[in-house]
Amino acid sequence: MKKKIPSLQSPNILHSWKIYLAITLLSITITSQSVHCHEQVSFKQYKENTIPVTSKVDLTTLPKGEIYKVTHPDFVLQYFFNNLDIFGFIFKRNNKLGIKAHFCLYRSCEESKYDLKKIIAKPQEPPYDKTFFSIKFPVGLQYEFQGLEFISIK
Repeated sequence: MKKKIPSLQSPNILHSWKIYLAITLLSITITSQSVHCHEQVSFKQYKENTIPVTSKVDLTTLPKGEIYKVTHPDFVLQYFFNNLDIFGFIFKRNNKLGIKAHFCLYRSCEESKYDLKKIIAKPQEPPYDKTFFSIKFPVGLQYEFQGLEFISIK
């Protein structure tokens, strides 16, 4: 017996074609969100060539590919921002206080339920200085942050 070749009008072929297209589009979307350009950044190399910023900053005005230095009364840190993630180094801090990074939905850093807060150094817990930290942008988030603030916490 000869095998019957399904035509393109067959519901089985059309259904599997739709599934194949959906899987392809979904995989492209997922991989494009998780693939980022990576630059090599050395905090030692750029120690003197940093841009001083306040502990509260409008992310939309920062030049890309630079290292920023925050000199706060309770801590000194440098960070690199690649429009998604933050990579930084704490040079010194008050041992009794911690440091919290606050990604803000609004440039003014007024409180919003959409803000992201992450503790990068806990109070009274080592390491106290010379510490690397990173803050990853949440996967699947549908909006971008416009402000960033580093705050000392008790």
